[in-house]
Amino acid sequence: YTLFANLLPNGNLLFYTSAPSEPGPMTEIGGHSGGLVELDWDGNLVWQLENPWLHHDFQRLPNGNTLALMWEEMSSDTTFRVNGGFTTAEDPVHMLGDVVREFNPKGEVVHEWKSWEHLSFDEDII
Repeated sequence: YTLFANLLPNGNLLFYTSAPSEPGPMTEIGGHSGGLVELDWDGNLVWQLENPWLHHDFQRLPNGNTLALMWEEMSSDTTFRVNGGFTTAEDPVHMLGDVVREFNPKGEVVHEWKSWEHLSFDEDII
């Protein structure tokens, strides 16, 4: 099923999708996705990135790379420093943080920005 889509300047459609039978590890959190897909108007697959940590938003850049919002498991040291946040009873040691990753057309990460590296654990309470 499609979560949302962007019409690209070249007329292709870029969208998040996830197979309902394989929802990935983040089914309890809204907005998750199993992949990012680009199709042409004839339905041909142009580009695909499969990752169950994708969520909520993406953007195709003018240089052809793609920005995507993802979750990443933070270290237990970082988790314990966070004021607030959400962990589960099953795993009180790990917490997810937001990462913006830039992928080139080959699907390789060329840049990433981790939210917790830019916040003060004393001042920025979750």
